[in-house]
Amino acid sequence: MTSGQLRVGDGDREAAVTALGDHYAAGRLTKDEFDERSESAWRARTASDLAALFGDLPRPVGAAAPAPPAPPVRTPHRRPGWLTPLLVVVVALVVLTHAPLFLLLGLVWVVLARGHRRGPWSSDRHAGRWTGR
Repeated sequence: MTSGQLRVGDGDREAAVTALGDHYAAGRLTKDEFDERSESAWRARTASDLAALFGDLPRPVGAAAPAPPAPPVRTPHRRPGWLTPLLVVVVALVVLTHAPLFLLLGLVWVVLARGHRRGPWSSDRHAGRWTGR
């Protein structure tokens, strides 16, 4: 079976009527021609029936292929403005008071743990629902 004998569906017919509307809007068809060809498009059963409606019309200028989606922009994680002064104060206290170093390491661990983004399956405790899809 050749491609001209393939049956068309409503989507194909609708696309043909839309294309005829574009030709009508461009002034290539009169209102009567548009109406006649649109009725023929809705009655078309095969691809060759639809192709016959466009025989004397120019082919549409190939629309540029849609650009592939842009990769997501990854922004570096920014620390809150209060974090740096807090770390400076803690380091100064550890050095001046000879406090155990594990206090500083514990604070760094807490800060780093808060800085990591949640995974796709983690729950959003504030909203009471899952953030994953």
